Amino acid sequence: MIDDKAYSLSKIELLSDLSSTELAELAFDFQWENYGTGAEIIKQGQAEHAFYILIKGKVDVMIRKEGQRVRRVRSIEPGGSFGEFSLLDGKPAATTILCQEECSVLTLDAEGFARMLLRWPWLYQRFIGKLTQNLNEANLILSEAKYKEVLRSALQLTQYKDKFYGLWGSPRTTAEIERKLDEFSQAKGHILLTGERGTGRQMMAWYIHQRQALTEAPFVVVDGRRFDQQWRDLILESDSQENPSSIYNSNLFDIAEGGTLFIREINLLSPHTQLKLAQAINFHKNKCIVIGSLNSEPDDLDRVIISELRKCFVHTYEITPLRKRKRDIPILAQGFLEKLANKNQRNVPILSQEATQLLLSHHYQQGNVSELIQVIERAFHIAEQDVIGLEQIFFGPTAEQNGHTINLLGWPTLKGLLMKGSLIGWLRRSVATMFIALVLLLLFRPEVAVSTKVFALVWGLWWPALALISPFLGRLWCTVCPFSTIMDFVQRRIHKNHPIPQVIIKYDYLIFSILFLTIFWVEVITDMRFNPGYTAILLISIQACAIFTAILFPRHTWCRHFCPLGGFIGTASVGAMLEVRADTSVCLNKCTTFECYVGTKSVSGCPMSQHLPYLDNNLDCKLCFNCVRNCPNGSVQVNLRFVGREVWHLVRVNQGFVVFIGVMLGILVPLNYFGAFQTKEFSDAWKAWFTLFYWGSGFIGGIVAWIIAKPFKTKSASLRVKLIFALTPLVLAGHIIYQVAYIPGIRSLFFAVVYKTQAGLEMYNISAAFLAYSIVSVFGLVLTGITIALVLLRTKIKRLSQSTT
Repeated sequence: MIDDKAYSLSKIELLSDLSSTELAELAFDFQWENYGTGAEIIKQGQAEHAFYILIKGKVDVMIRKEGQRVRRVRSIEPGGSFGEFSLLDGKPAATTILCQEECSVLTLDAEGFARMLLRWPWLYQRFIGKLTQNLNEANLILSEAKYKEVLRSALQLTQYKDKFYGLWGSPRTTAEIERKLDEFSQAKGHILLTGERGTGRQMMAWYIHQRQALTEAPFVVVDGRRFDQQWRDLILESDSQENPSSIYNSNLFDIAEGGTLFIREINLLSPHTQLKLAQAINFHKNKCIVIGSLNSEPDDLDRVIISELRKCFVHTYEITPLRKRKRDIPILAQGFLEKLANKNQRNVPILSQEATQLLLSHHYQQGNVSELIQVIERAFHIAEQDVIGLEQIFFGPTAEQNGHTINLLGWPTLKGLLMKGSLIGWLRRSVATMFIALVLLLLFRPEVAVSTKVFALVWGLWWPALALISPFLGRLWCTVCPFSTIMDFVQRRIHKNHPIPQVIIKYDYLIFSILFLTIFWVEVITDMRFNPGYTAILLISIQACAIFTAILFPRHTWCRHFCPLGGFIGTASVGAMLEVRADTSVCLNKCTTFECYVGTKSVSGCPMSQHLPYLDNNLDCKLCFNCVRNCPNGSVQVNLRFVGREVWHLVRVNQGFVVFIGVMLGILVPLNYFGAFQTKEFSDAWKAWFTLFYWGSGFIGGIVAWIIAKPFKTKSASLRVKLIFALTPLVLAGHIIYQVAYIPGIRSLFFAVVYKTQAGLEMYNISAAFLAYSIVSVFGLVLTGITIALVLLRTKIKRLSQSTT
């Protein structure tokens, strides 16, 4: 028997340097032991140790950590040894040695192992070398295991319990969903969930998982769009068929074992991968629940999924799109707000009736419930009161860049000035100071204002300058407007912050129109252009209204919903060459705090309540550049663009402004041509007739514009709305003509044209006023014609592209 042991030991590489006599001496201390398949030679954690040499069979080195299932670290073939490291360090066994087949081993107890090392001390070096080799292998194994753990953690996503709102809608919808969840929790077999993107397929899969699986079971989510590249080679890697419970591998079914494997858009897998997945599902049988989702009608499943894979799914359920169950929308929206308020420890906001109606009118074709969640979450975070109104609801796609632009923030000097804000602040304070000085001068020293021509310059140059500058540089005057500066100064100290009445938000275009008509009418009737006192009263009245509005309502409500001058400049600015826009890809992927709207500690948010990714026109942008200073992601751009291009790209503009454009166009007739009939003898009669024609023309212009454009029939600006906005150059030309007549000295200025004839030199005098009228009229008509043509051409191209696709 000793000869058999000595012969077996002679085949061991560890003992290859021993002579036959030494092997016979060593064999005396070894004992034969036999183990059957599945037997544990060493159990992890045992305190008694021995040295083992495997002569026949195969064993696996297994390890279990913190209650996890057993994992295989490595295998040992005949000739290998184990147990020596526990003998050397005296600690409990770190691994389990499990027989994968019948094994014969030579065993040396602790005392015999000590005598062996004393007799042949060079064996220490052999054991140290073996330990080093094992450690290197262990590092590789641990690295792979770590990768698998990271992979598992990334895919399980058990935080879905915090991600999903768990709301289905009305009691009827909730009852139907709960019934299906109960049905799926009791039934066996895999499940297909169909429905449009954002209908809640993944949330339903999560709740099916919650009802079927254990609490800590993994919920593994993979995307069908990238399945072929990332997972195709891992779905068929299987465990050892002889003892599948003992080995841990990285295939998807092992990762999801005991839980749920959810595959989004399963129809996007290639047919070859679908076949491979079907084979894997059948091979792994009941290892996990497989739930697939796809955007397809139930009747079309056999067309988009191969039959082998289709047969793997026993149950199918279609989730109805949100637009077909609109009674769920108010319940879902308010439920989302309640959960958000609880999470953020805030009062629960309520939706105004107008906001609810807006939510109900939307079709949600972009993202169904997911789109509604985004809208409500955004509204919750940007709302400053406990009522969410129209101004906090942003729908539809974000603004798109149309054509080539030049970002002026690429100029470091300008960017530095805007980021600091000191230049803008200094300009505002300077203009406000000059405004206060002007009002005091008009009130207390009107003769000085008249004699120094200051009064004449206010009416003669300021108004025409606004009409000329705004179509090119946008609402640049609003950047330094003294009404806004003084109003803002008061608002920081006295602020009631009442919600803006929805009627004001809904009908602000009518407020603009009526106030604009009123100011021009008062100006003409009172001869305000020639009366400093009346002018001062008008300026003080506007400032008082602005301050009163600022005290009651948030931000610059006066500027956005009341100011007639702001409405005029905003309309003129729609096609201006200067714009403030955002890189929407940065906003959607990086921004979670909405600083452009909410503001920061040092700089307030957008005074016009604009959310920059959705800003696609200049109508309500004051060029305050607060968003430039507030944005932490560098998303804001200050662009130069082609003049007028915005008109034929209008999408989210306030369509009610077609009425305002119609009003401004209508009053041009009485403003420009009724004055010729004014006489001193019939001044009262003239005022009465002017009033009649003026207000009649304004109302008729607004009504005709409304009838032609039919605003608010669609969410985005229709062709008719764009055509009305295309008349803006003509409207501005008419108002410039009206204002040019009041430029000081223009009626006394003539240009002489001298030409030679047979009789001698002839001279023809041209009035500067007539020349200005002609130039402005030509430019207005030409630009209007070009804009209308481009609107029609753009619409035709868009329709052709849609018809071809």
